[in-house]
Amino acid sequence: MNKIKLYIILTAITATGLFLRFYHNLDISLWHDEAFSALLIKYPWGEMFYRIGLDVHPPVYYIVLRLWSYVAGNSLLALRGFSILFGLFTSLAAYGFVKAAFKSEKSALITALLISTSPFQIQYATEARMYTFGAFLAVLAAYFLVKALEAGRESLKTKNLYYALFGIVSGLATLTHYYLLFSVAALCLYALCYHIYYYRFAFKKYLSLLTSYLLLIAVFLPWLKWFLFQYKQVGSGYWIPPLDRWSIPSTLWQMLLGIGIDITHKTTQVGVVLVSLFTLYFLYRFIRSTINPHKWLVILALGAPFGGAMLFAVLAHLKGENSSVYLVRYFLYASTFYTIALAVWFTNFKRQWLAYVLLAIYVIVNLSAFTHYWKELDVKNKSGMAQAAELLSHNAASFDGNKIFVGSSFEFFNLKYYLSNNLGKTIGSAPLPLPALVDGHCAIDCLNFDHLPRPLLYSGGNTHASNLPHFAGTAILTDSDLLPKFADGVKQGDTVWLLWTNGFGGSKPEVPKNWTQVEEKGFAEVRPYVGTWVIITKYIVQ
Repeated sequence: MNKIKLYIILTAITATGLFLRFYHNLDISLWHDEAFSALLIKYPWGEMFYRIGLDVHPPVYYIVLRLWSYVAGNSLLALRGFSILFGLFTSLAAYGFVKAAFKSEKSALITALLISTSPFQIQYATEARMYTFGAFLAVLAAYFLVKALEAGRESLKTKNLYYALFGIVSGLATLTHYYLLFSVAALCLYALCYHIYYYRFAFKKYLSLLTSYLLLIAVFLPWLKWFLFQYKQVGSGYWIPPLDRWSIPSTLWQMLLGIGIDITHKTTQVGVVLVSLFTLYFLYRFIRSTINPHKWLVILALGAPFGGAMLFAVLAHLKGENSSVYLVRYFLYASTFYTIALAVWFTNFKRQWLAYVLLAIYVIVNLSAFTHYWKELDVKNKSGMAQAAELLSHNAASFDGNKIFVGSSFEFFNLKYYLSNNLGKTIGSAPLPLPALVDGHCAIDCLNFDHLPRPLLYSGGNTHASNLPHFAGTAILTDSDLLPKFADGVKQGDTVWLLWTNGFGGSKPEVPKNWTQVEEKGFAEVRPYVGTWVIITKYIVQ
């Protein structure tokens, strides 16, 4: 294939991926986890690192996102634009990896196409979190490893450079998300097995690989103390549901089809089982039909996160616990290698016409799943926190008698984000009932966070943020953010705007009896799941 034609195809694939990732992206309100990212990077560098250590995630994503914000800003477009960008980079990195590992331009292009159109991959470009960035680093590390292993005919300097890049990128990956420890371990194991198989006892051949391992350790080592603290913190305050018999099959379903499912339905269970069997079949055919040894790299990188999750569950069971580290979004890193195996399998078909037919059908299924996903979300009628914050911006001007209280820690940060960013436009098509508006317009001052009362988080008696569970975002909560008792924060005649949610297992807080409810407005939300509402209840203190 000539270069011009190749560039045209890659450009078309990338443009398609860009469109699919931008489509309706900004119509979804920013939620708790994303707001945590947005607010964390606003601290001074030293304090930011300290507060990252108090959380349960490593620092690299936040470092790079902060650097990105110096150029792009802190808007929702900028925050999610970072995820969009690295979603596209993942597609291109996978193209490079497949081309280097399997020496097939066709397989590489199919891989790029499938990742660009994968609903599972696209979904995480709508979140200002580390998932697409981590997926990119995982594939990039695999690419550098393959280039290092294949560099036998090139200069020693080039070979050592690739090994060094493999070590550094692998280290950065482990400091982006801890689930990538499993992926990096798989790459390191493959590299060692490769050396043992091809070089046996020629130990001088192992020196470059050993250097990459040392670089990996050197990158991770400064964070080790915080890692051990975070590991202990997670163990003492856990929230992730335990593994069950449907966890892995449901994840395989989403990797292949990208459609959320209700696993309680019998018909869905049958479909999930069929997808699991198909996955085992095509992986078996991928192994059988692919001569290249790097197929084992793909298999290990795909399987390691599942193996790590099951190992953690077994160890927890041995300690008499029922915890796990299994969430579907953590398998975005494995999903990329799943797609690579599928693309190479397509290429290895003896009847290429059949491969192209199946590929076309699969892309159409992906696009149909994408359309179905957005139709089900109904984002135009689910403006959530974006519209709730606008209502407060218009109506809760800062004077002594107006109070903004938040009844859930999972809605506190995203409210602060929207108010501090001077939200001035409506998300979605539903009109806002805003009695404070004059001729449908709001004065500039009423959109300024400085002119609003500071939101306080109702803490149910807790006076110290450290007493709350870590997953409430205690890394960036302060004691001054808390309102231990409703009665302590008001006086007679005050107007209280209480924001609460039914999401995250929440419900309407019980308020003092001398509070009279004036009105209540609800805003349907997309995240964390279908059926979530953000509700504002207005009270007058008698």
